[in-house]
Amino acid sequence: MYKMKSFIDSHLHFLGMGYVAYLIELKHYHSIDEIIQAVKSMNHQSMIIGRGWNQEHFKEKRMLNKQDLNQISSELPVVMIRTCGHVLAVNDKMLELAKIDEHFSYQGTGSIDYQTGIISEDAINLIYESYPSPSKADLKKYLIKANEICLKNGITKVASDDFQIFPIPFEEIINVINECYEEDLIQVQITEQANLRTYDMLKTFIDKGYVNKNYGSYKMGPLKLLSDGSLGGRTARLKHPYNDDSTNRGILTYSFDELFKMVHLADQHGMDSVIHAIGDEAIDVAIQAIIDSLKITQRTNHNHAIIHAQLATHEQIKLMKEWNIGAIIQPVFLNSDIEIVASRIGQRKYESYMFHTMHQVGLNVGFSTDTPIESVNPLENIYAAVSRKSQSRPELNAFVLKEAFTIDEAIQCYINNNLKYVYDNAHDDEILISSDIHVNHVSELLKIDILETKIKGKTVYKKT
Repeated sequence: MYKMKSFIDSHLHFLGMGYVAYLIELKHYHSIDEIIQAVKSMNHQSMIIGRGWNQEHFKEKRMLNKQDLNQISSELPVVMIRTCGHVLAVNDKMLELAKIDEHFSYQGTGSIDYQTGIISEDAINLIYESYPSPSKADLKKYLIKANEICLKNGITKVASDDFQIFPIPFEEIINVINECYEEDLIQVQITEQANLRTYDMLKTFIDKGYVNKNYGSYKMGPLKLLSDGSLGGRTARLKHPYNDDSTNRGILTYSFDELFKMVHLADQHGMDSVIHAIGDEAIDVAIQAIIDSLKITQRTNHNHAIIHAQLATHEQIKLMKEWNIGAIIQPVFLNSDIEIVASRIGQRKYESYMFHTMHQVGLNVGFSTDTPIESVNPLENIYAAVSRKSQSRPELNAFVLKEAFTIDEAIQCYINNNLKYVYDNAHDDEILISSDIHVNHVSELLKIDILETKIKGKTVYKKT
């Protein structure tokens, strides 16, 4: 057995993780027909929601569409969310519920294809807004489940994006999380990455005095913004067209002016920004918005960061170092992305996912999982960082092995570096694991069990 500090995850969706635990899990299916038959055979009383499909794993090599989902049910709404969370497919009944027909005109970011029922990016909110609102009891159930999952995986502190999981006011989320702490229903410390999609929402948040508000175990952290989509869904914004889609460069969720305006408003009030940016053009826009704001505010004690940064170039990494912009990364994304990077970006793949380069040049690199996008298990994340291999496709070669971390470097990124992203100065929570984490062969990491998790000396999880 081996005792060490517990893990800190610097970007996940705590409420979303608990919610998804109650949805139909789709990640293990390898064909569209399998999904249709399996979901049809389940007992459904109301809306049918699944998450985790990836067309790259299907023998059909295409996305789910409404024709597929109509076979599951023509009476109940069906929603099937891609693993990235940036694309989903719905059936005709769901389109009807969302009041989307063949004449519907959508002017926002993302797209709605009525013929296929495939919807992406911000347009997804039209579907989510048609869901029945969860009750307070539902929200508590999801938070309790997320707490259980984190403690079982040796995670005691997280930075979490929770405000856009459901179409309800952010103050309701704040209140129910605080109630959970008051009732001792959850113990994991949460720093909120406040996902406020519009300038007006951000201004309301600021005007009501929420900036950097500390409730104890729950605190308000940075503004969370999304500047583009996902690589798997071909919505990450690239400077050049996708290698396998020559007419497409992905999407920008905000124009530069819109992004700058929000970053600067937050910056003026001492609120950091953490920006989801995957494609190289999206990273350019995000970095420049932060830099232009810092030139005006002259803040030196900021914790601005780019989340994901998979396609960050050497020049962008250099700029991030110069302006003290951190990187919140997910090595475990290689688990899914390793088989699509070449098809999406061609030869550019050799200068992508340069996470160790970021660490070497001195960026504050924090490890996270973005769960429920990928598994929250820190040992699986460390395995990906050290081996640069995919668990799901072990036969594939390591991806750009020169970007591999040592185990000690990975632990540093998971614990010490992440303190900055949960707005904490000290960390004395501990875990007991089944064997020394300094394994002889990297594959042994995946055999380690979390035996016990302690927060401030109190046992909050024990493996039975």
